[in-house]
Amino acid sequence: MTHRISSTVLTALMLALAAGAAAPVSGQASDAPTLQPASAASVVDFRSSAWLGGRKIVNNNGEEIADVSDLILDRGAGRIEYIVVKTGTTFGLGGRAIAIPYASFQWEVGGKDRLVLASTPEQLKQFPEYTPEGWKAMRESTKDDRSTLHQRLANDAASPSDPYVGNLDTAKQSRVKGEITNVERVRTSTFGEQVHITVKTADGSTKKIALGPSWYINGTPAAPMRGDTVAVDTLALPRDPDQLLAGTHIRTGERELHLRDTDGSPAWCLKSVESGGHHYSTPYSRYLLLSQLTGIKIDCRGNECGKVHDIILDRNSGEIGFLSIDPNQNFLGISDTKRLIPWSVATVMFDGTMRIDASKEMVLASPETPADLSTLNTGAYGERVYKAFNVPTPRFEARKPISAAPPETRNDWSARGPILGAIDHNSTKSFECKAIDFTEVKFEKGLQPAHAVKVRMPGKDGAEEIVLLGPAWYMKNQKPICHAGDSIKMDCCRTTIDGRQYWIAKSVECNNSRVVLLDANNTPAWPQR
Repeated sequence: MTHRISSTVLTALMLALAAGAAAPVSGQASDAPTLQPASAASVVDFRSSAWLGGRKIVNNNGEEIADVSDLILDRGAGRIEYIVVKTGTTFGLGGRAIAIPYASFQWEVGGKDRLVLASTPEQLKQFPEYTPEGWKAMRESTKDDRSTLHQRLANDAASPSDPYVGNLDTAKQSRVKGEITNVERVRTSTFGEQVHITVKTADGSTKKIALGPSWYINGTPAAPMRGDTVAVDTLALPRDPDQLLAGTHIRTGERELHLRDTDGSPAWCLKSVESGGHHYSTPYSRYLLLSQLTGIKIDCRGNECGKVHDIILDRNSGEIGFLSIDPNQNFLGISDTKRLIPWSVATVMFDGTMRIDASKEMVLASPETPADLSTLNTGAYGERVYKAFNVPTPRFEARKPISAAPPETRNDWSARGPILGAIDHNSTKSFECKAIDFTEVKFEKGLQPAHAVKVRMPGKDGAEEIVLLGPAWYMKNQKPICHAGDSIKMDCCRTTIDGRQYWIAKSVECNNSRVVLLDANNTPAWPQR
């Protein structure tokens, strides 16, 4: 399995980061750090969250410019997405806290274990500011927020997160009832970490169901646990060799969660998420602070089994490997011995509570937290933990370095944006034609470009037309709808951009597969950034 690589295009600091990875040159300060890019690391290096929280940040000359204040994690994958750093006053920033992508840092080698950020004072000023008040306000916000951190996280959350969008509008519906025998967190390079469950039905057969991204599924009381009795409404994925189903609604006892509409549109792409009668902003729903985890009480299948004593992360990948828990002696009947729990069985809900998919026997069978965490780096000790909880041993892969410039936050391709908002509702027309080639169409006034197909129309004239399919940033991350030379059928309508008319596809049918790009209300398949 592979990890998601962020789809956000980040450019402004790329040259600076590249310079930071270069070998020292003559004239460079003698205390300039020797760097180890995260992507160069091939082994795990587990560290306590307290250790990470105390790191110093230096620039390429070895000058300390900031301290680690907190970490912003993906709620589902348990992966560090941003480091909240407290800057010094020497750069004219007044000692404020800012959020910088984790992959923008490198580790200094040679024993100092400092984080290195290739950034100038002016570039530091571009990063979104973090304040405790702003984070708290983001929890309940269901409207557009002017906070730069809210905008940054909302933009990240809008990245493609559903592998099946556009392929389910005509799928066969069915309801699956039975017992959950397996919960799997599937890591993908494009769509983030996804939750799949296996359900054993009354007739003894099993059904595998894709529910959605782990941050959305595991943030709610309806997060699936092994042994749960469930009823899941599903849509059959067309021509899937594994007969995978896509869930639209899941119910476990009184707990339930809406996943997709009947046409397959994902619920997690909205600006707010509903859970337990409360609405949470999507940025708050997807991300949490590492500091929120320490001391949190843990529910173990309906019983309080202890609280989180420490969080153990692999510093190369930036992912949580284990939780060290302080056991509840009344539940476990053991002395004050810290035990390890794999992150892959933990869920942190939007309301701040934690559940683990484990029995008392699993916790008791798990090894103690070693005094020297490097014991976990060899693999054998950690494998005992995963074996105790009957879950596979994950792979921790270092991330590719990225720059840290703020992404674009415009809504050019939203339903009411300048491209889709200009659609002529009376212009819908069906075409049967042949795909010639695929291209990118750029517009004036800086509008985000389109991915388009060049087609040859039927008839003796064989006229060629350009049909827009969707935003380039989204379409290039999807499976190809068709290929050059294929015969295709499209429902299209007219839109006007920069005073020029274009055809834009609402749906494309090719090779017995139909993909819906715009629904009847012209709501797009892609997230509305």
